[in-house]
Order: sequence, then structure tokens, then C-alpha cells
Amino acid sequence: MPAAPSSLVPAVLAKLDPLHQYDTGRLCVHLQRVPDPASRRGRWYPLVGLLLICACAVVSGARTITEITE
Repeated sequence: MPAAPSSLVPAVLAKLDPLHQYDTGRLCVHLQRVPDPASRRGRWYPLVGLLLICACAVVSGARTITEITE
């Protein structure tokens, strides 16, 4: 499912430096640069942790939002 037109994801990805497929050591640092608008409301977990879990799911073969959440 493509992101909604109002999604900030494409804009954020365009601002991030390219990440080479073999440079996974920088993945956490790379994802920490993603702005977290919910942090102002007191998110109780870091966004980077959630993004890393999603990345692991995709690397493991998940291709849809449902598969990632499972």
C-alpha cells in the first residue's frame, strides 16, 4: 500500500543520506534522524526502536503493513 499523499515519509527519505546495503552499522544512526512529531506528546518508546523493528520485519520478508505488524 503506497503512503498517503499527505505522508511525510517521502520528504524525510529525500533528506536522508543514501545508505549502502552493506553499511548496516549506520542504520540506527540513520533512522535517528527521522523526526518524531509524537515525541511532543510524550511517546513512551523511542521511534528509532519501532523503525528498527519494522526494518527487521521487512528484511525477514514482510511486504505489507499487516505482515510487518504480525
